[in-house]
This record gives sequence, structure tokens and C-alpha cells, in this order.
Amino acid sequence: DGASMLLGATLDSLRASSILKNMRTLHIRMKQHSLNASFLANKFEADGLKTVYPGLQSHPSHELFTSMMNTEYGFGGMLTIDAGSLEKANELMELMQQKNIGYLAVSLGFYKTLFSAPGSSTSSEISEDEQKEMGLSDGLIRFSIGLDNDISRTYELMKWCLKEVGILQGDRNN
Repeated sequence: DGASMLLGATLDSLRASSILKNMRTLHIRMKQHSLNASFLANKFEADGLKTVYPGLQSHPSHELFTSMMNTEYGFGGMLTIDAGSLEKANELMELMQQKNIGYLAVSLGFYKTLFSAPGSSTSSEISEDEQKEMGLSDGLIRFSIGLDNDISRTYELMKWCLKEVGILQGDRNN
């Protein structure tokens, strides 16, 4: 306790070297996160899903984000869609996890796609009125998009899941 108070938090050598090693490829990973999120956001919006991503022209602060962003790194790897209800959101997330698209988790970054319903997890302590005011609907799903090399394949699998649980309409085989 005394050493921590005097020296601050310190990492053991294994974790420190791991962080240093991973910092060398951070720029590559961030570009891929952003490219993948942009691809999915555009596809989801074109499918008629309520999609929030700062790289979309429809985002209310798109121009502001554009003025602040580093064009080399895009708009980041986070996006949300609205599944309509918490039940549908949970059903979709469980199916996507079963199909190995990603993991149901409240973390924000990983090499694989992560998803969660913030209204019932990270933001659950915020009152319902405040959640509504913030645009945090019951069916909102937050995605931290992974480093998938074939993002179009990932999209097709996600689209199949969306149809399977009834969020998107249409032929489930297409």
C-alpha cells in the first residue's frame, strides 16, 4: 500500500511489455476498426435500420465530427442500431454470439466485435426519463466493431441474424 501511494500504480514487466508491443500496431488496428464500422453503418442504414455513426451523413453532428477527425483514421469503430425492444436486442445479440460474429460484452475494444444493450448494462443506473432524453432506447445495441478481414461476409451474417429474429424483413436465405 505504501509503495503504491508513493510511486503510483505500476505494472508488472509482462503487462508493460505487452502494452508497448501492442502500441506498435495500434494505428493499423484503429484504421481497420473504423473502415469496418463505416462499412457496416452504411449497410445497416441502407437496410432501413436506425443507425447512429458519426461517419453517416444522417448523423446530426456529422459536420462537426468531420471537422475534428483525422481523415487517416476515420470516424472510429463504435456504432449503434435500434432493435426496437430489449427482447429483440437480446435475441439478436445471443444469435450473433452463437454464430461467432462477436461477443456479448460491455467492453469497448477487442480484436473481435463486441455488442451490448447499454440501457440494461452500462447505463442502467441512469433514470428512464434521462435515457429517453439521451436517445437511449430499450432496443439500442452498441457495437465495437472488430478487425474482421472480410467485413462483407460479416455483414451478410449479421443481416441473416437480423432477419432471423424479425428485425429486418425479407427472405432469410437472401
